[in-house]
Amino acid sequence: MFSFIEFPYFKWLSNCPFFYRRLLWVFIVVFSINVASNAQIGTWQTHFNYLNTKDVAIVENKIYCASENGFFYYDTAENQAIKLSKIDGFTETGIAKLKYNSTTKTLIIAYQSGNIDLLAVSASGEPVKITNIPLLKESTSIQANKRANHIEVKDKIAYLAFDFGLVVLDIEKQDIRETYQNLGNNGSLINIYKTVFTPDSIYLSTSQGIRGAKLASNINLQFFGNWKTLLNRNLSICNFQNGLMLASDIGEIFTYQNGKYNNFIKFSEKIENIENINSKEFFVKTLNSVNILNIDNLKINKISEIKINLPKVSQVDAQGKYWIADYTNGLLSNSQGNYKSFSPISTDTLYQTRKDSIVTDLDGNAWKRQGDYGGILVENAKKQRQLIYTGVGAGNLPSNTVKSLALDRDGQMWVGTDKGVVVFDSPNAVFSGKNFDAYTPVFEKRRLLGNETITSIAVDGGNRKWMGTKNGIFLFNPDGTELVSNFTEKNSPLPTNEILYITAEPKTGEVYIRTSKGMVSYRGTATEGSLKQVENAVKVFPNPVRPDFEGQIGIEGLVENAYVKITDVAGNLVYETRANGGTAVWNGRTLAGGRVETGIYLIFSGNAKGEETLVSRLAVVK
Repeated sequence: MFSFIEFPYFKWLSNCPFFYRRLLWVFIVVFSINVASNAQIGTWQTHFNYLNTKDVAIVENKIYCASENGFFYYDTAENQAIKLSKIDGFTETGIAKLKYNSTTKTLIIAYQSGNIDLLAVSASGEPVKITNIPLLKESTSIQANKRANHIEVKDKIAYLAFDFGLVVLDIEKQDIRETYQNLGNNGSLINIYKTVFTPDSIYLSTSQGIRGAKLASNINLQFFGNWKTLLNRNLSICNFQNGLMLASDIGEIFTYQNGKYNNFIKFSEKIENIENINSKEFFVKTLNSVNILNIDNLKINKISEIKINLPKVSQVDAQGKYWIADYTNGLLSNSQGNYKSFSPISTDTLYQTRKDSIVTDLDGNAWKRQGDYGGILVENAKKQRQLIYTGVGAGNLPSNTVKSLALDRDGQMWVGTDKGVVVFDSPNAVFSGKNFDAYTPVFEKRRLLGNETITSIAVDGGNRKWMGTKNGIFLFNPDGTELVSNFTEKNSPLPTNEILYITAEPKTGEVYIRTSKGMVSYRGTATEGSLKQVENAVKVFPNPVRPDFEGQIGIEGLVENAYVKITDVAGNLVYETRANGGTAVWNGRTLAGGRVETGIYLIFSGNAKGEETLVSRLAVVK
């Protein structure tokens, strides 16, 4: 077994007079310490699609934009896009609508689940504080779709339109004031698509046409009888002077003022939405175009730009520049002259092709998943085939529905099914004519994840098993007897618990996780170890460790499963651990649990025989 005293360097150091040990400390401080640029251990990154954008909000000099699973803002002053996600404290992934209120400097973020975040921003529009309002999401009395269709703000009060009704949110008090439901004829349920205010009234675009009510302290807007139908047609509406402008799906545009309708203009295309730009101009959106209506000359001019393909929402900034959320080409704008996309680079195309459907074992046998109820088909180089399925003597799978295959670093074949996990410890026995049944790992006296559908299994550089399920991720030690971590959407930046596929990169330690709501990655604590220690291959990061650092310190590039001991320059043992593959981690604390003092620390590592020893150094600033 490895022993700390076996390090030749430590023997010399421990026997040196204090003067020489002090001289060594000065020598290390004077000369440079290599600073590794590795991603911090235990951190997450998003890999979402930022091109299928669907809403945009002008927030001071920042442009906030939401895609199907992504969220970001473009800083017009710094000319850069900044990604935002659960990693930054936002509650969920999957935004339905955005709306900014400049009076309270609050961005309202309505998620598809009904959850609401209120983002307080600085004077320049940068995120400051997030307040979550989960009431709608958690409500069991609302059975309809909880995805917001539109948000309008009046006097610091936000009105959120849903299929089930209208939700009134007090932005300053950060509380839902009331909900208007069953506003249709005779108190029937209606879908509400949009809200518009005039000086004395509120109007709704609904599944029963345009309905309106007077704004007065003695009128109860929760009572359907106080709402009247203006037009029983599917129309988009926006403000026009002291009345309304309306657009139909057959291209009609007309106005409603003082109780009267006036024909305005006929457009040649189906109009999906109409929005105010200013008092004289309006956005007219069709399926594939954004057009500008000018009421002075009663003309509609199309924005001629090939990048505008599937526009969803258009906004105008203080400089009169247009910002368009396009579902194909991202956040588009003419703010710098010609239209171009300001979306971050989308990386959700990584690992779209699964590598766990056909896996080759160490003897060259190809193991193939046969789909639901089909078991596993194994084929060798001689084209011999063996079908593996349920039943003793036939492979003893817990289910014939095999979801994932993974060969670990010991040559064992791990199989994920819709009824848990099994392992073939000798895959070469399949064609031996002898018993080749799989065994079931046991965790906490039960079959390993026997009640879970194992959607994916990945093996990291430390031979640990990452198991994806419909209820999150379970990370087990190499033999599946110890749970290392359990990641869910509640305790991590996972966008959902529904895991589709996991890929572990053994050399970098990065674990890529594809879910039903997009892909994220996690910088794990294990990498592939080397057989022989190479000194310049070892990286310690971060280095130096600064006072505000609270994460894990990574020691990467070690010999396989190395034993690691950390001392101060006087030779006193501070911490010891063992690497997962080629990476060890340290939380910057002593064995007693206290944070270490400012200084230089020496890192000794070696294999079980005490060979391949190495000394690295680390600076800590408390």
